[in-house]
Amino acid sequence: MTNERYDGYFREAASALFDTLDPALRERARLIGKMSDTYIGTKRDLYLDVCFDGLVANASAELFGKSGKARALFVVGESGSGKTTSVEKHIAKRQAFQPRMSPDGIVRPLVWFEAPKPLTLKQLATLGLEALGFKVYNTKMTAKDLFDLWKDQLREKRVLFLAIDELQHILRGETTEELQNVADVLKTLLQIPGWPLHMILSGVPALARFLEQPGESERQLKERSSVVEFRRMTYPEDVPVMAKVVANIIQVEAGLRPDAVLGDEFIHRLIHARHGAFGSMIQTTRQACDNAHRLGKNAVGRAEFVAAYALSSGCRPPQNIFAAGKNWKDINPANSLAEMISESGGLRTKKGPTK
Repeated sequence: MTNERYDGYFREAASALFDTLDPALRERARLIGKMSDTYIGTKRDLYLDVCFDGLVANASAELFGKSGKARALFVVGESGSGKTTSVEKHIAKRQAFQPRMSPDGIVRPLVWFEAPKPLTLKQLATLGLEALGFKVYNTKMTAKDLFDLWKDQLREKRVLFLAIDELQHILRGETTEELQNVADVLKTLLQIPGWPLHMILSGVPALARFLEQPGESERQLKERSSVVEFRRMTYPEDVPVMAKVVANIIQVEAGLRPDAVLGDEFIHRLIHARHGAFGSMIQTTRQACDNAHRLGKNAVGRAEFVAAYALSSGCRPPQNIFAAGKNWKDINPANSLAEMISESGGLRTKKGPTK
């Protein structure tokens, strides 16, 4: 079944659901949808524009001689940094990546898929083939056979760009041999004879780790790559930027008024609560706006952020960074569930009867 059919099924089911909602919930659904669909750009998008345009130009350069070796773009950042959303946005806005009609039918110049965890090299090739619509039934095929087949199918399907999200899941260890194996595999995909494939690889910073290894394969891969980092936002450097982002979400996206309490100290709390992850801070702010609309308020203040953080983190009131007193900096957001887990007896590591 194609993704188009699934999309049609979902829209029918979602429309039927929407028809059952009361007017207040319908308006809330519209607001959530519009806010979530709004992209908030930063200076990082300037770098991504340069890199994406470079990939497109380099892929076309083969028509006039030979494309350059730099055919891979690594987009790295911690979970919640917004890297996946940014990559999707830059793909969607470029005509070069969109499906087109050819004498043989629809051609997709770019194919995208997400790498699950855990992931072996054989599984990566199998997933890559499935993303092309090629189902592998022979479980006895070697990794080399699968990769050879994958490269053949990339050419048969006329795919010029391959985007893989969360590719760090293929790094199962940190041995020199494993890092070299991954680098070798990626390098072979960038060196398909007569087919200069370009790749967009996104994931957490560990993904770029093997680019700094001393091996020959890693060095060659680094020479063929560009890297854009989605670093953590920090205090006080990024307070002005985040203050503008929060104000824009509240006033422009949600049509509400920011409370006077949302000053620099509050932005510092937001950065701390979300580990400086840009995407997570945006999500928390939008949840706070949803809380205000749900309660019929025309302003967003500390209380709405307290509720948003409590629900998203699962923390007890004393561990809520937005509600705590002067000691809020001492609260580790990574331990938001520690108190509840401790009272329940901790995590069970072995299966067995409970008393």
